[in-house]
Amino acid sequence: MNLQQKSLATSRVLTHAQLLQTANSIANLQLKSGMIPWFENGHCDPWNHVETAMALDVMGLHENAFRAYQWLQNTQREDGAWSNYFNSDESIEDFKLDSNVCAYVGTGLWHHWLCNHDVDALRNFWPMLERAMTWVLQMRLTNGTILWAREEAQKPWNYALLTGCSSIRHALICAANIADTLKSPKPEWYEAAAKIDLAIRETPFVF
Repeated sequence: MNLQQKSLATSRVLTHAQLLQTANSIANLQLKSGMIPWFENGHCDPWNHVETAMALDVMGLHENAFRAYQWLQNTQREDGAWSNYFNSDESIEDFKLDSNVCAYVGTGLWHHWLCNHDVDALRNFWPMLERAMTWVLQMRLTNGTILWAREEAQKPWNYALLTGCSSIRHALICAANIADTLKSPKPEWYEAAAKIDLAIRETPFVF
């Protein structure tokens, strides 16, 4: 038996029970506030926090996922952004404001809706989402790209990331889908996503 055959013989898909075990381990990390740290007593960043909320939704732990988005709701800055890292005591570790990190809530909330079709949750989180996407688009350049980040109370950094803009593009479409679902259309969000597409296709040197 060659190496490839051995690999095929030993590979297998995780069972539902194993996936649920993983989801439960995430739920067990979740703090009373809804924050999900990387590990026990570890820090948390809003981007990975959304990722773990999506994992919880996939496995049917919708209440835990809802609490995760409530934490984002409660920690959002007045301008619509989030700080980059929070300590396990929920103090702020890193005050940097990252456009991709702040946009990703759009992806997470659309996923939350697709998993449980809880329109009341969408309505509850809509103001948070609208503020977040408004802040992100304030970081946009005329070429359609979104500047990566800025330090608190400082000017944005002067360059955009391909990875970050690709993720933001997806988040904009998800957020616009939510707006349509709530009959509060935001065509400018679709347009902003299309401008990112154009920049990637036609002027990749801008990244």
